[in-house]
Amino acid sequence: MATELLASQLLPWQPLVQLLAAVLFLLPLVYLLFFKGDGNGGVMDSASAPSPPGPPRQLPVLGNLLQIGSRPHRYFQAVARRYGPVVQVQLGSIRTVVVHSPEAAKDVLRTNDLQCCSRPSSPGPQMLSYNYLDVAVSPYSAYWREMRKLLVIELTSIRRVQSFAYARAAEVARLVDTLAASPAGVPVDLSSALYTFSDGVIGTVAFGKVYGSAAWSSWECGASFQEAMDETMQVLGSFSFEDFFPSSALARWADALTGAAGRRRRVFHRIDGFFDAVIDKHLEPERLSAGVQEDMVDAMVMVWREQKDEAFGLTRDHIKAILLDAFVGGIDTTAVTVTWIMSELMRNPRVMQKAQAEVHNIVKNKSKVCEEDIQNMKYLKMIIKENFRLHPPGTLLIPRQTMKTCTIGGYSVPSETRIYVNVWAMGRDPNIWHNPEQFYPERFEDKGIDFRGSHFELLPFGSGRRICPGIAMGVANVELVVANLLYCFNWQLPKGMKEEDIDMDEIGQLAFRKKLPLLIVPMKH
Repeated sequence: MATELLASQLLPWQPLVQLLAAVLFLLPLVYLLFFKGDGNGGVMDSASAPSPPGPPRQLPVLGNLLQIGSRPHRYFQAVARRYGPVVQVQLGSIRTVVVHSPEAAKDVLRTNDLQCCSRPSSPGPQMLSYNYLDVAVSPYSAYWREMRKLLVIELTSIRRVQSFAYARAAEVARLVDTLAASPAGVPVDLSSALYTFSDGVIGTVAFGKVYGSAAWSSWECGASFQEAMDETMQVLGSFSFEDFFPSSALARWADALTGAAGRRRRVFHRIDGFFDAVIDKHLEPERLSAGVQEDMVDAMVMVWREQKDEAFGLTRDHIKAILLDAFVGGIDTTAVTVTWIMSELMRNPRVMQKAQAEVHNIVKNKSKVCEEDIQNMKYLKMIIKENFRLHPPGTLLIPRQTMKTCTIGGYSVPSETRIYVNVWAMGRDPNIWHNPEQFYPERFEDKGIDFRGSHFELLPFGSGRRICPGIAMGVANVELVVANLLYCFNWQLPKGMKEEDIDMDEIGQLAFRKKLPLLIVPMKH
């Protein structure tokens, strides 16, 4: 979860009006540079098996790009119903394959994992990751393998996740106190409260207990950090011509014309200056000797000092790239996931009551749920699985790019093809799940299906070499906050509202969240 969503190369579905205006202006030149069309979505390699089927190209140059809409996972689901579980579309100059079945996903993520585990280039992530020094969007290479090993051992291992329990406990306590202090009977914006919780956990893990405090707010950089992160998310989710015409000087000129290139430079310099200031504070020699709780930056600075002379030794830019992964991947996904869970529980009182009964039976007379209590909460864990089935935050995962020609679902997929795995569509496929639109956690009872990459019908974190390394941290955050929301409060809908009135529409770019905030009433036990 923590890094799975850092990808502006996820299709930028929103600003198509801007795209259309620019394309109308540039179309004659673009046509001459790019159009070699065969008139349909199935590009053939004469020396291979058939390419995957797909819809005809709607337009020269753009291909199927304007058909996608604001919710691409739904468009691809509709295409798969017509053409089968492996479909091919043409997005600008980019050949794109989208898979919709566990068997095809297994072909991508396990059978051909090595051939399919690189990342496509994209100017936004390239700049913001310090030229691919991170783990989430870096192309596959020996460098990436070393960095991922370092990340797993030093920052996202079970030992590290447990060492950051203090941050989760502190932010859960703050969230519960805030909700308890709200006026009686008045709905709260739980979506916003959960974003604050998630931001607090990730910020404290990364920067220590000072994050979010009065001292942090009074610091010039600290006061503007959240604004800078909001801008970063917008840049990562916005349109870039270079994403779909990556080798074109004309595309670079178009990005300059629309202001996309200038905006990402401004955001990069702002966030870069902030990270520099934070690292400088962590380099102060007396910092840890003063008894300060070690945070993520401390851990990376320690590795930096130890590995300066090694081939893959960390630098300041490595630390900054990993920090960006943590914030972009960690904050939104936890808040989005818990909001969907609480929305489903409010729509399903039977499930809510059963979950609360389990939590109260295990925790009993404590003031709050502790992490040790959660290991015995089997129904809570089934609820989380069911939510990941229906509402994976990354509906298409981060795109992969093939490095060699391989066979997926019986079709030949050439090298340099962009691949998406439509985990959202698989979670709602009646060929995989009984009554797939129903929120029914009991479907996982005694099934042994997990979401950690071994069961290809449930892949919210992906699988294979590119599986999200932050699973343990993300799940720990979700489990603890949901258990405490169920334990500390009874929840009611606003007066006059019924369960079926809860709007479950979605919106998003990097992560798909509930379109309308979840407004519900916390009732203290």
